[in-house]
Amino acid sequence: MFHSLFTASVSLVLGSVSTALVMLLLSPLLHADSSWQNYQQQATIFYQQGNYNDAETLLNQAIIRADKADNGLKFKASSLNLLAFVLMAKGDKKKALTSLDQALLLAEQLYAKDHPKLAMMLFNKGDFLEQSGQERQAITAYQSAWLIQSKNLKTHGDAALKTAQALTRLNNKLQYYKATIDVASTVETYQKENLASSFNEKIRQISYALAEAHMKRGQAILAQQALEQELSYEQKTLKMDDVRIAETLERLAVILDVQNKQAAAIHLRVQASKTREHQDKPSLINVMNLNELALDHQQKEQFDKAKPLYQKALTTLHQLGQDNSVEQALILGNLGSLEEDLGNKEEALKLYLQSVELHNKLQQSPQLASNIAARAAAIFYSKRQYKKAEPLFLQAFELLEVSSALKPELKVALENLVTLYDAWGKQVKKSKYLKKLRILNKVGS
Repeated sequence: MFHSLFTASVSLVLGSVSTALVMLLLSPLLHADSSWQNYQQQATIFYQQGNYNDAETLLNQAIIRADKADNGLKFKASSLNLLAFVLMAKGDKKKALTSLDQALLLAEQLYAKDHPKLAMMLFNKGDFLEQSGQERQAITAYQSAWLIQSKNLKTHGDAALKTAQALTRLNNKLQYYKATIDVASTVETYQKENLASSFNEKIRQISYALAEAHMKRGQAILAQQALEQELSYEQKTLKMDDVRIAETLERLAVILDVQNKQAAAIHLRVQASKTREHQDKPSLINVMNLNELALDHQQKEQFDKAKPLYQKALTTLHQLGQDNSVEQALILGNLGSLEEDLGNKEEALKLYLQSVELHNKLQQSPQLASNIAARAAAIFYSKRQYKKAEPLFLQAFELLEVSSALKPELKVALENLVTLYDAWGKQVKKSKYLKKLRILNKVGS
């Protein structure tokens, strides 16, 4: 993610810092101080080798030499910039930011306000700030870089797209959705004019961020349009069995679901599933796609098609190391409901109880957990095993209470308890929940 800083006659590719590589290019000098250059080059080698302490020592010496050299500002800025990456690699984020700020101040003396090298340094500053947990300050730095780059995207090219990707991602995280839309719209215009025939992953991620921003603002149709445009772009620039097309299809299907366009969503999921059949690498979104396809078959009573999809989803979760996840709890519950539809109550109960146990550990989806607990309780109730049904019916009600559930859901949970205690002959307990039910019925009536 880090960009080249100074144009050079010699290019030094530095090692990885966090999620990216930085390329530092040394300026051509007619009167270069050879001792500075020796220190700088050796420090770069140490940095690449992960020998950060020696790299830091040599860079401090290089900075002293730069102060005495002809054209020393460029020398010093280069050393301070590299020192920032060394310090970041050592985990000394505060000192790294200080060093980068010093390099930036020198660069501002050397270059015009809209120079690409300043934009690159501002991007690096944004990345450092983000790694340091200073996300709002990071956005400010990214925005400063974008202000320079957005004036001429064709000139700044990939560097500008990196900044746009970082900005849209972080803006969404901090719920600055309008800012994401503004940046993405600028990129969209550039894409149509310059990138129509070649795939670019950064464009894809920016399109995803744009769709997310529209969804958060309640603009599902605009989100749909953003992903449809991205899908069209991918279908023109990628092979049809490329997994990235499948992912876009799956994201688009989710947006169609929100608009109650289930038939269209299922059609896209089928396409995505066929595309993923050729891929070796499973993904979590693939798991949820399989789950949605299985649900659709189950609702159509195509149980023979639904069951293997649920099972494949569970197997894929295991491959991903996502056992004991909220996704596993969801799919176990869905598979349990399928077994119940098939009349296999014992198998359904087993799956429901596994799901309930997982939900109890995770405590992430109370309303979903309530539904599964109630289903398990209902099977125990049908077998007149009231003592086993009671804790599950109680759990179902209590989970709805803490999750601000809607009145109809609470009403069903209370009616289940009243029915249980009536059949069991527990009149005191029945009265307790009957009273709650009457109070609930009066609310809003």
